[in-house]
Amino acid sequence: MSMRAALSVAVRLAASAPRRRVAVVPPVAPSGRARSDARVTELQSALPSPQHPPLPVLFRDEWFVAVEKPSGLLVHRDERHPDAPAVLQVLRDQLGRYLYPVHRLDRPTSGVLIYGFSSADAAAMQASMQEPAAEKGYQTLVRWPGSVAGLGDRWQCDRPLHDERDVARDAHSEFWLLEPFRHCALVECRITTGRYHQIRRHLNHCGRHVLGDTTHGKGRLNALYRARYGLDRLFLHSHLLAVRHPHTGERLELRAPLPPGLDAVLGRLRAEPPRAPSE
Repeated sequence: MSMRAALSVAVRLAASAPRRRVAVVPPVAPSGRARSDARVTELQSALPSPQHPPLPVLFRDEWFVAVEKPSGLLVHRDERHPDAPAVLQVLRDQLGRYLYPVHRLDRPTSGVLIYGFSSADAAAMQASMQEPAAEKGYQTLVRWPGSVAGLGDRWQCDRPLHDERDVARDAHSEFWLLEPFRHCALVECRITTGRYHQIRRHLNHCGRHVLGDTTHGKGRLNALYRARYGLDRLFLHSHLLAVRHPHTGERLELRAPLPPGLDAVLGRLRAEPPRAPSE
């Protein structure tokens, strides 16, 4: 067979080979809810999904699956990161099912992340997450006591946050002290809205910057805690998502413990002498 004939056969075989179907999902809006015009479109693609270790599954039933998202992994690919590993594609291949995002976590944030097995299920869970009884709990390590006097050990922030169109949106965050250290503290966060970088931006406004935050934090503090305590990522972790299951009506509590790397940072902080009253 001539080289031209062999090439022609190879092209015909490649064209007739079956293609894998993948779900291409529009980004979740910064508010945490899918945009009204967002639809999941299934396109033909022969591109393989990037390899990634399996994700720990926290919960699964016939309607939803929840996993523990590691820091550094996208929730889903977007136009800026078309080939990067993302939870959506990794978990889709892990389970062998299409997935529909319910909410989002920032790329450097770790913790509880939930998907629906259909767009209707995802929309139903989004509605449950907007109910007053829903709880979205985070733990973070912040600068302490910070640069704003008089905040105390429990405070809230209602500062509106501008979206990508520069429109001010209502935002509400509550914070309270869990464990103080010499110059920082472990803090619990509860949010009732889901604006873009909400916790990080609110804590920046309060002068209690999240340590390891390269966008809204303090570079010199990040460098110090990286060198002294081994904090090489954003210290922000979604440890609790408690909602009413939209199909069974039962309360669903999803929990993810602090990752070992963040626990190790706390261990090094606890090994230091307590903060002096004059500091």
